[in-house]
Amino acid sequence: VRIPLYSIKNELNFGGKDCRRIQTYTHARIPTASSSAPGRTRRIIRKKRSDNAAPDDGDDEDNTPKLSLKERLAIKVQQLKEAQRAEDENFVQADTSKLKIKDRPPVVTIMGHVDHGKTTLIDYLRKSKVVSGEAGGITQAVGAYQVKTDHGPITFLDTPGHEAFSNMRQRGAQATDIVVLVVAADDGPKDQTIESIKQAQGANVPIVVAISKIDKPEANVESVKQQLMAYDLMPEEWGGDNLVSEISAKSGDGVDGLLENILLQAEILEVKAPTDGQVRGVVVESRMDKYRGPITTLLVQSGTLKKGSVILAGAEYGKVRNLLDDNEKPIKQATPGTPVEVLGLSGCTQSGDLVLGFKTEKEAKAISAKRQKDNTQVNQNENEVDKASLFAALSKKSHDVSIILRADTHGSLEALSLLVENMNNEWIDIRILNSGVGPISTSETDMAAITNAIVVGFNVEPDAAAKKVVREKDVVSVHGPVIYDILDRLKIETLKKVELPDIEEFRGKASVKAIFTGKKRTQVAGCEVIEGKMQVGNVLRIVRDGEVVHEGNTTSIRVVKDEVTEVEEENDCGILVEAFKGTRVGDEIHSIAMVQPKVYE
Repeated sequence: VRIPLYSIKNELNFGGKDCRRIQTYTHARIPTASSSAPGRTRRIIRKKRSDNAAPDDGDDEDNTPKLSLKERLAIKVQQLKEAQRAEDENFVQADTSKLKIKDRPPVVTIMGHVDHGKTTLIDYLRKSKVVSGEAGGITQAVGAYQVKTDHGPITFLDTPGHEAFSNMRQRGAQATDIVVLVVAADDGPKDQTIESIKQAQGANVPIVVAISKIDKPEANVESVKQQLMAYDLMPEEWGGDNLVSEISAKSGDGVDGLLENILLQAEILEVKAPTDGQVRGVVVESRMDKYRGPITTLLVQSGTLKKGSVILAGAEYGKVRNLLDDNEKPIKQATPGTPVEVLGLSGCTQSGDLVLGFKTEKEAKAISAKRQKDNTQVNQNENEVDKASLFAALSKKSHDVSIILRADTHGSLEALSLLVENMNNEWIDIRILNSGVGPISTSETDMAAITNAIVVGFNVEPDAAAKKVVREKDVVSVHGPVIYDILDRLKIETLKKVELPDIEEFRGKASVKAIFTGKKRTQVAGCEVIEGKMQVGNVLRIVRDGEVVHEGNTTSIRVVKDEVTEVEEENDCGILVEAFKGTRVGDEIHSIAMVQPKVYE
């Protein structure tokens, strides 16, 4: 008999057999009513069955799709994050009526497609070499900068343009007052442009358009404006609500006008925040520094963050040990609208986490401890996923490829994971064995050596010991600062790891017009090529009335008396049909090439 068991403190004894009732729902096999189980116990069991369990009809199957361990873990993580966000709102200071409300710098997120000039614009605004610090001149992480103008500072969030950073762009849109959409005058709206528009509109954030690269000969500003109208972006001069600036980030033409439009939009919005009261902010990015420990880039949204302030960010807490501005210079405090790097948190937190100030370290530590405990359970489940992935890697099939991921920040790791998972297709099944933030260590390289995995690092490299393992055990390591370069190299390495079957590729078709007898009484089909081309070396199929009557190899093709390797459509030829003498006039001969599949487009 299968019955559900539920939690009680005592143990029940069935004929000398112990059966513990456990906390989670399960089933246990017990003796039937005819056994020596005490009557009271049997009554309890029958009551539990009637109250809590459906009758067992012998069919355990239902139509509910079964979730994998990894999918169940993802749901658990999402539920935990939602619970923490709801809890954060309870800690937010409710009464703000007596606080000092002052103007603050507008927070502006620069968004747009890859290589449309976002980083060049930031470079010009900051008068520093941001591009030289970004691999390939393309932003690889969220950057937070503050620019001084004659009418006050403006805080900029520079979000990555690569398609893999969709979630990071979305967080940027949610933490901002204004979105500056950069669109190249010589290219128009592209995939990430359209995605950025939808994210800004979804977050109900006003969009200021910056049409860049107007100094290029092929620039067509009016065409770009017309294309943007398809996405509900109407220039103000055409009667719409969107301010549009025409700029050249290289020369600086039009940049002052863009800043004026940003400040005008901010004035319409009346961006203000309390400078006293509880500190509140949002995590932009977090990374682990080898010498200084966890470093968190955050944007202060209300209150004043000072050195010595106690804050909680996600599951991490700490007393602010040091504050650095966007040029990594120490500052004493950060007011609303100011991006700042914070040293002193207990660990790396997640991008998008709410930052809250607390009066005492004891209170923040208690909340952090509770969340750490919840996270420990998730980590244990992640370990189970890792073990399952490791077991799968050790018993992998010919089309499986195992990957170990490392990145410099949580946001980058998230993007890299998504990028790798999107490489899966019908030919290659990529499994992420392990992932984390920080340099590539021997833990990763040793695991890669055991499982024949590829180690992938974004903005991180193997340490000295790991490099030794890579050399001695021939571990494949793909790392670098440009994400699409990593993708290209990873595609090459994954193809080396799999055994791909040859697939058929139709090359041509010929119609048999006559039959001739060749040397040694071989049969030669006089044909007209009616589609594609006939090639020597391909598989030859003779099709009659829709059915294949023979399959062999194309070993000889002649045009008149000349031996050729291929014959194009609408030409006549003679095809030698080896080991088959049943070819008839009216048959079709198909030419099939056996090729390796195109795994990546």
